[in-house]
This record gives sequence, structure tokens and C-alpha cells, in this order.
Amino acid sequence: MDGIEHLLVILVSDKKTEKNYEKITINLPAVDLGKIDYLVDQGFYNTRTEFIRTSIKQEIDKNSFTFDTITKDKSGDTRHFFGFGIFDIGRKTLEKHLSQGTKIRIFVIGTCRFGKDVDVDLVKETVESFKVFGIKKGPPGVIDFLESLKYLS
Repeated sequence: MDGIEHLLVILVSDKKTEKNYEKITINLPAVDLGKIDYLVDQGFYNTRTEFIRTSIKQEIDKNSFTFDTITKDKSGDTRHFFGFGIFDIGRKTLEKHLSQGTKIRIFVIGTCRFGKDVDVDLVKETVESFKVFGIKKGPPGVIDFLESLKYLS
């Protein structure tokens, strides 16, 4: 998704992200695990994983007002790279901002990936602030530098 030039708010459906799962490990009390297994055995859920995903999704949905709140008052700022989903930021995008003399603010809930051809010097010249809730990937040193920045809302 290279070429980001303006405010970006993207909601990615679950169907598009099914193959983009990240594995997590959780510790549960034996009684809770037993209750989950019982619900699976009784046919309420096909697997433990289905129960856990469903439960997490319900909690996220219960707190949707929080996500609605953060999307307000972001329109009109052409330097703000904001969104939900999976974002790829390549050298071409950053060089465009460099040539325009603008710095971008990055706020992502999901995944933010920087291309292999992006280096720390280019990021220093083009990124003003950075915050990702989720997965951050990039060449050596790039993510370390970005995480040292304060996020400016």
C-alpha cells in the first residue's frame, strides 16, 4: 500500500485478515480451561481456539466506542498516516514526502511494515512521530529508531 499521501483510515474486514493471524500464548487456570473444553465437548464451539477468538472479538466489540473516538478529528491533516489494518510503507512513499519537505505521523492499529529498501536515514528525514499497536516490521535499525520517537496526536 505504498503511496500514502493523505489521511488514511482503513477498516479491514475479518475475512481479509484470516490468513494474517499472529500466534499468542495465554495461561489460564485449569478450571477455566476445563470449562472451555466442556463447552467444546457440548458443541457450543468447534475448538478451544474458536472459543478464545469469539471471546476476544466480543470484548473488542464491547469497546468499539474507544476505536470510534480515536478516528474523530483526524481528517484534514495530510501528514497523518492513521488507520486500522495492514500497511506497507516503501521507499517511494518516504522519498515523496522528503521531496515535498513534509514529515508524516504514523498511527496504526494492526500491522505496519517498512520495505527492505527503507533505511534509518530516510526514516529520520520523513517520519515525525510513530505509534503502532500490533506488529511492526522493518529493516535493521528502522523500527528501533521509530520506537524512540514520541507520538504526536
